[in-house]
Amino acid sequence: MEKKGVCVLSTGGTGGHVLPCVALATDLRNLGWEVIIFTDVRGSHYLDENSNDYSIEAVKISSETVTRLKKLMELSYQIPLGAFRSGKLMFRKKPKFIVGFGGISTFPILLMSVLLRIPLFIQEQNAVLGRVNRFFQKFSIKVFCHFSNTLYLNPKNSMITGNPVRNKVLKKNNSQYLEPGPWPNTILVLGGSQGARLLSDVIPNCIAMLSKKTRDRLTIFHQARKDDIDRVLASYKNIDLRACVKPFFEDVERLMSESQVIICRSGSNTLADIAIVGRPSILIPLKHAKDDHQLRNARIFADEGGATVIEEGPNLAKDLAKTLALILKSPSKTRNMASNALKMGKPNASKNIIRAIEEFLGEKK
Repeated sequence: MEKKGVCVLSTGGTGGHVLPCVALATDLRNLGWEVIIFTDVRGSHYLDENSNDYSIEAVKISSETVTRLKKLMELSYQIPLGAFRSGKLMFRKKPKFIVGFGGISTFPILLMSVLLRIPLFIQEQNAVLGRVNRFFQKFSIKVFCHFSNTLYLNPKNSMITGNPVRNKVLKKNNSQYLEPGPWPNTILVLGGSQGARLLSDVIPNCIAMLSKKTRDRLTIFHQARKDDIDRVLASYKNIDLRACVKPFFEDVERLMSESQVIICRSGSNTLADIAIVGRPSILIPLKHAKDDHQLRNARIFADEGGATVIEEGPNLAKDLAKTLALILKSPSKTRNMASNALKMGKPNASKNIIRAIEEFLGEKK
C-alpha cells in the first residue's frame, strides 16, 4: 500500500469525541496514512494501546470539574506545555494535516497547527459548535459536521458529512427491526460517559410502574457506572425483571440491533450509532451539557420523527413510564420511528471527510 504520510487527530476525553476520532483513524490507516491521536487521560480509556491503526500521544490537561479560577490557573501552564510538546513532535513528524474533534485538550494541538501552518480541519459532532472548535473554525480549511443547522457554524467553510462511525456499527446498518409485541421485548439503556447516574436512579422506578404483563416480557440491558451496578441490579431484582447491568457493552451495536426501544442521553456518538442501525429511542438530554447541546441534538431527532424527548424534571420516572408504555403498545409508531431514525444516518461520513481532505491536499500540491 502506498504510504501517504503522517496526519494528526486531536480529541477531547469523552466518548462522543473519541469514538468518531477512532473511526476516522481506522479508515485513514486503511488508505495508507500514519495516524497519531492526541488525547487526555480520560480519552485514552477509549483507545487501544496495541492498535495498529494509530499511535497515542497524551495531552496533560485536566478534565476534572473544578472552580473556574482553578481551571484558568491550570490551563495557564497546561496549554503552553501541551503546545510545546505537541509542536516538537509535529516539527519532527511533519504531518500533512490535523483534524480536531473538540474538547479543551485539543486546544494546544490546534494552536500549533496554526502557528506551524499545517492545514487544519475540524469535526463537530453536536448540533452546537463546541467552544474550542468555535474558536478555531476561522483558521480551519473545513468544518465537518453532522447536523445541517449546527449553531455558531460558519456556512462558508462548513461541510455536512455526518459523524464517523465505527465499522462494527456500520455492519448493522439498516438491520431488520422487530417491533414491540406479545413476545420477549428488549430495552437498551445507555447512560453515556456523562449523566449515567440519573438513568440508574430513574429507569428501575420507571419500569416498576409498568403493568406486570408488560414487565414479564421485558429484558433490560443497562449501561451504568461501576459504583451503581449493585444498586441497579438489586432494583431490577426487586421487581423480578431480567436485567444485565454493566459499565460497558463491548457488543453495543448488536444490542442496538436487537432492541425494540433504546433509552439514552442524546450525545452525538450515541445518536449517530442509533441512526445507522435505525431504532426508535427515548432521549433524556443531559441537563447541564455545555451550551445545552444535548437538548438541541435530541430535538432535531424528535423533529424528524425518530425519537421522543423527555427533559429532566421532578416527574421524570412517571413521564418516562407513560411514554414507554405507549411506545410498547404501538408497533406501527415504533416502525415509523425506526424508519425515520435510519433516514438520519450518514454511513459514508468517514469517506466524505477523507475525500474532502485529500482533494484539498491534491489541489495544494
